[in-house]
Amino acid sequence: MSKKNNVYRVGNILSLIYPLIVAILFFYVDWTFKFSYSIKGYENILESIITFASIIIGFYTAMYGILLTLSNSSIIKEFRKRDLDNIFKIQLYDSLSASFVILIISILMQIAHNYPGNFTNLLFDIWFTCLGYFLATSYRAISLLLRILFVKERPSPKMKEKNSLDKQRQIKEINDNNKKING
Repeated sequence: MSKKNNVYRVGNILSLIYPLIVAILFFYVDWTFKFSYSIKGYENILESIITFASIIIGFYTAMYGILLTLSNSSIIKEFRKRDLDNIFKIQLYDSLSASFVILIISILMQIAHNYPGNFTNLLFDIWFTCLGYFLATSYRAISLLLRILFVKERPSPKMKEKNSLDKQRQIKEINDNNKKING
């Protein structure tokens, strides 16, 4: 396996796992600093997260429609050629799923914060961890989609017009190479 393929493989693995690492960091911060749903302004944070998650879901929906029109573009063909289309699909599904999960848990937290107790504390810890995962997957997917959307098509190389002298040189090179090969 070539060094370049190893770099792609490591990059793909990192791209897939870094949202999990961010989620673990959020959990660690939550656990270390004993965050709770009783902080001031928590209801506003929930409303903001619900709005943001809804916007992200809408953005994904619009971008998926655009991606369908780009299915024959050079970057999508390049993804297929390098077997990256499955990783691409996984990342997009992962991001969309994380958006729905954080949306649903945030709505549940709007209700649960009125009923203090162990269940609400546990739900907050899950919500905060999922928030880290959601933010990381959203950033990953949006940056990927924007790169695809704004990729510049490479112009196809243009044929150079050759004058008769250039043509004669090229014919001579071919003949010389053939003599070397054939002995």
